[in-house]
Amino acid sequence: MIQPKYYFYPNPHDEYAWTKCPKCDAKTKLRKFCLMIHYEDKPLRFHRMLSLRMDCKLCTECELIIKKKTEIESYLKMAVESWGMKFNPKNYLVFGTMEMQDWKQNQLTPIDPSKALEKIAPFKDVLDFKIQPAGWYFTGDKG
Repeated sequence: MIQPKYYFYPNPHDEYAWTKCPKCDAKTKLRKFCLMIHYEDKPLRFHRMLSLRMDCKLCTECELIIKKKTEIESYLKMAVESWGMKFNPKNYLVFGTMEMQDWKQNQLTPIDPSKALEKIAPFKDVLDFKIQPAGWYFTGDKG
């Protein structure tokens, strides 16, 4: 397996696009990544590894990838329903990235999942940020 490469923030807020990094305030850039996702349905004893090529926000300073959870889940829902199952948003984990050339090669000739794991860079950490909407907030006494 490759060394951990990026931090990941699954953005739960549809209304925030993060044009600036929530960690360091640098401008984010739009980049394509192959996100690796593990989907598991324990009662059915079903698990599958997926790769989704998606546009994500990237802070090059912090090595932080930002992607909206709803966008990930909409693609996952289509995939899971195509397998004849009901999608549950609690059953997946985005755990790393794969290089584009490896992803393209895997699309042409699928490789064994154990060998695919050797080409995946896991995330250093999955982060969460607290958001305070812009506006005026009272901080002192009225008196």
